[in-house]
Amino acid sequence: MKTAFSMLLVLALATTARAQTLTLTELFGFSCPSPYTSCTDGKQPDALILASDGNFYGAAELTNPPTGGAGGGTIFKLTPSGQLTVLYTFPENPNTGFFPNGYSPASIAEGSDGLIYGVASVGGPTAASAGTLWRMHKDGTDFQVLQNYCTTCTNGGFPTFIMAAKDGNLYGTTSSGGAFDAMECEGLGCGVAFRLTTAGVYTVLHSFNGTTESSYPIGLTEASDGNLYGATGYEGGGTIFKITPSGQYSTLLVFPGNAYGLASPTQASNGLLYGYSHVVSSPTVDLYSVTLGGSFQIVSQITQPLFKQYGLGQILQASDGNLWAVAAESPTGSYGRVFSMTTGGSLVDNLNFNGKNGNYPTGLLVQAPNGTLYGTTIKGGTLPNGSAASGEIYTITGLPAR
Repeated sequence: MKTAFSMLLVLALATTARAQTLTLTELFGFSCPSPYTSCTDGKQPDALILASDGNFYGAAELTNPPTGGAGGGTIFKLTPSGQLTVLYTFPENPNTGFFPNGYSPASIAEGSDGLIYGVASVGGPTAASAGTLWRMHKDGTDFQVLQNYCTTCTNGGFPTFIMAAKDGNLYGTTSSGGAFDAMECEGLGCGVAFRLTTAGVYTVLHSFNGTTESSYPIGLTEASDGNLYGATGYEGGGTIFKITPSGQYSTLLVFPGNAYGLASPTQASNGLLYGYSHVVSSPTVDLYSVTLGGSFQIVSQITQPLFKQYGLGQILQASDGNLWAVAAESPTGSYGRVFSMTTGGSLVDNLNFNGKNGNYPTGLLVQAPNGTLYGTTIKGGTLPNGSAASGEIYTITGLPAR
């Protein structure tokens, strides 16, 4: 359903000489009232990407199709003006109660062939299933499951991330599964990094061992040297790692003080990788930078609660040169915020949600060519009738064009 309601949050910047103020606006609110009997669009949107056709594609959890039964989430298309179309709904098998194509879609990417690829974090055809990897056309047709994961699979389990690389292949991570069954990973395997060709050939590039390599890889980023870099989220001590496209793995560094990564790092225009890490029970998170050779520096510390549940989203370096991220909660309230920092660690922008204009932002920010930022919240927002939405897509205007 479309929304005409907009809650505006205008921030006059005191720490930068930006010519325009920033405006945060709800673009689309998801209608999914309890007891979740009329949720055709889904709820809790996430995994937003900007595709080559100029439209945005994303995923939402939990639907109730018009035909009845339960749905395990949707894949949708969103125009820049806010018109949303549901392309695919993950179905439940009414005879088994399983979701054969998976459910709770977690990450999507556009392949070099123009198709939409994605991972569903859980579900599958059997009780031992642990997610799927799939693809479809941009109109929602020809949906195909390319990989089924399970709780004891060497190809991985519970996939978390997928991205398209410049070599035409797709790369991703799973949080469990693989060749190692370390005690630290609860007998489920410690996660893998994988490669997928557009011909459908799937290769495990690396299985994490749960000890010297840590565990729970949480995404990848392609750097200027053509290699893939990522972080692990094991709370007893995480790492930053490098994998070549051919699968050669190396641990770039171990986070100091038993810190763990909150998202995969992002390479900025200065060549450094930036990300956020956290130490269990600490009241702060660290903005860090690391060279491609492994030289590590803590750039800044910020106060940020509730890391275990939601953490911080992956950094985006926007057209203003600053490092933008979202946090599910903010120090001054429980609704979350969007904020930016300079590469030197100074806070520049801080836009807080208030519930009516969104709550709990978790997804990666995406910037359109005109400079507008697009993002998602998994709660909050307001529908045209004034009632609460179950998550939203929002925009932030005022940044320069890319």
